[in-house]
Amino acid sequence: MLDRAPDHVPRRPGCYIFRDGKKRPLYVGKAKNLRARVAHYFQDRAPLKIQRLRRQSEELEFIVTATEWEAFLLENNLIKQFKPQFNTLLKDDKTYPYLKLTVKDTYPKAVFTRKPEKDGALYFGPFVPGWQAKKNLRILQEHFRVVTCRDPLDGSRPRPCLYYEMGQCYAPCMKGRVKPEDYRKVVEEARLFLEGRTAELRDELRRRMTAAADKMEYELAAHYRDLVTAAEFLGGRQAVARPGEGHWDFFALYGAGESYVLHGFVVVDGKVVDRRRWRFSEVELGAEDLMASALMRLYGNAPVVPDGVAVSLEFEDMPLLERFLSERKGRKVAVTHPLRGEKAALVTTLMENARLEFESRADPAVVLKPLAAALGLPAAPARIECFDVSHSAGEATVASCVVWEGGRMQKAQYRTFNVKTVAGVDDFASMAEAVGRRYIRLVEEEGPLPDLILIDGGPGQVNSAHGVLAQLLPDPPPVAGIAKREEWLFKPYDASPIVLPKESPALHLLQEIRDEAHRFAITRHRSRRAKARTASPLLLVPGVGPVTARKLLRAFLTTEAVKAAGEEQLIKAVGKAAARRIRAWAGGESAGKPEVGGGER
Repeated sequence: MLDRAPDHVPRRPGCYIFRDGKKRPLYVGKAKNLRARVAHYFQDRAPLKIQRLRRQSEELEFIVTATEWEAFLLENNLIKQFKPQFNTLLKDDKTYPYLKLTVKDTYPKAVFTRKPEKDGALYFGPFVPGWQAKKNLRILQEHFRVVTCRDPLDGSRPRPCLYYEMGQCYAPCMKGRVKPEDYRKVVEEARLFLEGRTAELRDELRRRMTAAADKMEYELAAHYRDLVTAAEFLGGRQAVARPGEGHWDFFALYGAGESYVLHGFVVVDGKVVDRRRWRFSEVELGAEDLMASALMRLYGNAPVVPDGVAVSLEFEDMPLLERFLSERKGRKVAVTHPLRGEKAALVTTLMENARLEFESRADPAVVLKPLAAALGLPAAPARIECFDVSHSAGEATVASCVVWEGGRMQKAQYRTFNVKTVAGVDDFASMAEAVGRRYIRLVEEEGPLPDLILIDGGPGQVNSAHGVLAQLLPDPPPVAGIAKREEWLFKPYDASPIVLPKESPALHLLQEIRDEAHRFAITRHRSRRAKARTASPLLLVPGVGPVTARKLLRAFLTTEAVKAAGEEQLIKAVGKAAARRIRAWAGGESAGKPEVGGGER
């Protein structure tokens, strides 16, 4: 335990790191004056969070920097590297869709992405709601015939795909099908459309239509005529903003003592398109320092930097944050505290929303107090881990574990488990395997055990989970199940349900956690199932991997053609050893996919 400040703390800018007895970082901070900042942690009446930090700390390390700017950058890098438990690891969970034109390629593509990068491509968006991005992607394919698939455009494809047959692609994936200069004209048309320059696009298309008609290329002229009609129709519906012309983030912080709420608006072209909220408890920083720290954590992890940021209060690090965002963006990003005008009005609205939430939302400890009484817990649980199992009639069984702590879901701590020891449909055994694997790992890593383990299911699943925990831990955490339909709670080896009132906030919170576990499990299951069902049957051949399978399909096009091929043809494609294995498999081994039946859960 650190009970007093170290001697000879420098009066210079830099970073400080609290470490525990195993040298693991617990908290990283930065300061303009390290001595003045560190003294704050050793006051007599320090906040509870600082008292806990000092109790767990055995060492305080300093890293001196030349300037406050260097300390600002170093702090962000150290927090991202170490992820200390006492730091505010704020993340922007929302990523907004963009459309990307790979204009540097010989044959550019249009692709959907959520992470713009400095790679020479053109990005259009953000699109809110996200379906607008996919709608515009379809328009690029159907009307402009721009490639939107993932196939390599290297001329290696032996025949065009269905999009070409439907007149929605020029098939640059085939050698000699379309000249690069002709295809680039199409891409330029798509670019004008995405930039909202539909009047300019219509003029260009009319010019090309007239030129084609003069040359008696009537089929081409008719194509341009149809494009003119489409451009006129789509122009009135185009509401795409290019990046950099209208994406602002607004933030308002409200709180008192050691608790705060931070509300945010995402504004695109003057319209509020999204709202974000975060809660902070046991805060040892003042409001200004908390705002600076929260925004630095947020934008240090965010994939997209806005064109500007408006905040509800001024703070000392505003110039540093502005410089940081501008360097990430590659051009000026303003960080302002507006006092009048439309931006100030938006900040005022945010502040009112933050105030209402702060005053109306109860502390999680208060919300869960009835749950603790119902389950016989010593106190309201501060950390809950919830498990669910998902499969399709026993196929691709996956279990999930989600974590709730500090009043919110901790997505960085979520885990999934591909069930390995259970054949067919057995939810009880699948739950036991997942719970056992989770807590064997936690015990080995000396990770924190939950105050409550919540199981999505009734007595059978609860008993299975508790049974495996009793074998692993001398004093296992409490276990409870929440069963769908009636939404009753169950304790291990007790078939009598615990019924919380339908309007109980504690029940609502458990339902939210359970639903998140179900969402996470079923998402992973669908991904695993889709991957299994779309895998080539050739991968079932012993010794044939993805590379050999691709060679075979490139040479023979279909699995049936591979099975019918002669040994000499196979040797020419993949060599003698692989050819022998394939012939043996084709002659006697089953290549059929496993039958799948039943519903998904």
